[in-house]
Amino acid sequence: MGELNRNVKLGVFVITGSVLLILALYLIGNKQNLFGNTIQIHAEFKNVNGLMSGNNVRYSGIDVGTVEAIQIISDSSVKVTMIIDKATQRFIKKNAIASIGTDGLMGNKLINIASVKAADQNIEEGDVLKTLTPVEMEEMIRTLNVTNENIKVITDNLKDITEKISNKNSLWNVLLDTTVADNVKSTVVNLRYMSEQGLAVTGDLRNLSKDIKEGKGSLGALITDTTLSSNIHQAVVQLNRITDTTAYLSGNISEIVKNLKDGKGTIGVLLHDTTLVHDLNQSILKIDKGAGNFDLLLEALKHSWPFKKYFKKKKVKK
Repeated sequence: MGELNRNVKLGVFVITGSVLLILALYLIGNKQNLFGNTIQIHAEFKNVNGLMSGNNVRYSGIDVGTVEAIQIISDSSVKVTMIIDKATQRFIKKNAIASIGTDGLMGNKLINIASVKAADQNIEEGDVLKTLTPVEMEEMIRTLNVTNENIKVITDNLKDITEKISNKNSLWNVLLDTTVADNVKSTVVNLRYMSEQGLAVTGDLRNLSKDIKEGKGSLGALITDTTLSSNIHQAVVQLNRITDTTAYLSGNISEIVKNLKDGKGTIGVLLHDTTLVHDLNQSILKIDKGAGNFDLLLEALKHSWPFKKYFKKKKVKK
């Protein structure tokens, strides 16, 4: 009986210990923190670059949690679930940015949470943080490869230039060429002559400006003579008056011409009265006819005996 009781107690102890061990393993696996409270937050990346469950989550260089799960949502999105120590919840804001980094140059992957200056509320259970696209090592290597090729080209060019400068037949000949020195000297002389000419022209312009301001010369007199300006002003006023008068006369002439066209006034009536013109033509014809008859009568008088002697004496006097 006593041995049976000992076996039962031993079985209960083993079962209780197994249950406690399983419970402890469950809590450790679930919260990654057996003796503290945690919260769960998320972040979505395009590429996690080898991040795995259990990797650390850091905030300001301090481990504040671990990666709990990684789940592929779509062909361009991977969801990372993190458990964060609840004691650090009040330091991490909702606008914090999560990025994937490495623990050392070749170390394990981890998630860095960086804060921003803008104020925001503290993170809560289930929040999704903004993410920063990680720099891929392959892209960095490709960029470094292009940079190395460019550096190689620049180095080759510098080497070529250095060799040309070191060559005695290039730079040294240039330095020893007397024609180059003569050309440089001639250029300097020309520049000096141009500078002197420029100074002389500047002095002349300064004197000319001074004379004009003082009223010297024709241009100065034109600018400073107030009498001439008054005369010009009067001439302009007179021209304006003449222009006004001309415009007035032109208006009157236009009105007269218009009245003549319309047949107004005596002259207008004469111009437009066709019967009067006809009467005038008839009168002129009659006068011409009367003049012809008068010539015939005068010729007849020349041959009549009472006036024949008179016309003969008149002819003799001529």
